[in-house]
Amino acid sequence: MSKNSEEDRKLFEFYLEHGYFPNDFKSSKKDIKKENIQKIDNKEIEVKKEYANNDFVISEEDRNMFLSAIENLDCTNHSKKSIQDRKINIKFKPNIKNVIPKDRLDLHGLTSDRALIEVKHFIYECKKNRISPILIIHGKGFGSENRIPVLKNLVEYYLATEGKHYIKYTDDAPIHLGGSGAKIIFLNI
Repeated sequence: MSKNSEEDRKLFEFYLEHGYFPNDFKSSKKDIKKENIQKIDNKEIEVKKEYANNDFVISEEDRNMFLSAIENLDCTNHSKKSIQDRKINIKFKPNIKNVIPKDRLDLHGLTSDRALIEVKHFIYECKKNRISPILIIHGKGFGSENRIPVLKNLVEYYLATEGKHYIKYTDDAPIHLGGSGAKIIFLNI
């Protein structure tokens, strides 16, 4: 007996022991006495026990039909889209060293309240006019009290909270555009 037919035989016996039957076997389930069955679960157990004890005879034709049906089973998951149909979800990470901003906003000399209004208006107008990437120059904060960067913290907070819906990517600007004193922003267009 070949290895393949031996595996098929074991698989066929496994299915029979666990209650998986082709349509031809459904009629023989009715032969079980009703007084031995109290619940549906018990019925399944009784069927398994009866077939496990070889009380049921399987013809060679039925066995071959069952094995051929197993060979022709298509086990692929058809709910998944093909590779071409799937949207490739790659995180957007541009090369910011060579980026040239299409518009810029300089916040030097503004108060924090006025700067926030300007940033909101600037990002809104750039998104509306489909302008990206943009540059916001907020400074490094060396002129602030205790050298705490007020405008830098304000811009970073706005971009991380309210502005995150408009933004695809943001990072410190390259050195030639202001370094850590400016933000380069790619908008969702």
